Amino acid sequence: MLSKAEAKKIMLAMKGASEAPYFGKPAIFYAENFVGRVHDKEEAVALRVGTIEMRDVMLEAEPKLFYITDHYKPWPMLLARLKVLDRTTLKELMMARMGEIDAKAKKKKRTPAKNAAAKKKTVKRQ
Repeated sequence: MLSKAEAKKIMLAMKGASEAPYFGKPAIFYAENFVGRVHDKEEAVALRVGTIEMRDVMLEAEPKLFYITDHYKPWPMLLARLKVLDRTTLKELMMARMGEIDAKAKKKKRTPAKNAAAKKKTVKRQ
């Protein structure tokens, strides 16, 4: 069980995490990407996950921990109940999201390099 203050402290303590407004509410970011926030109305942490499919699997696997409201249905977001959430699980959820962001960034960096290499080969053939 975590308080809202403890959850926020844990999230901000993650290496590379920072706080900034997201739709006018304080939120946690990593590499300029939204990770999550302590919900202002619910006794929960709102977290971004990789895909809606992943969210649905997590909701089914851990219904005592995770839930969503109608507001979050269109997005790959879920709510983690603070009364069930523990420090280790929150850190693991944060690390998973941060890993997704890093993987996406690495993929973007590789794509232009491949395109540049392809252009060089084309130029050499002419």
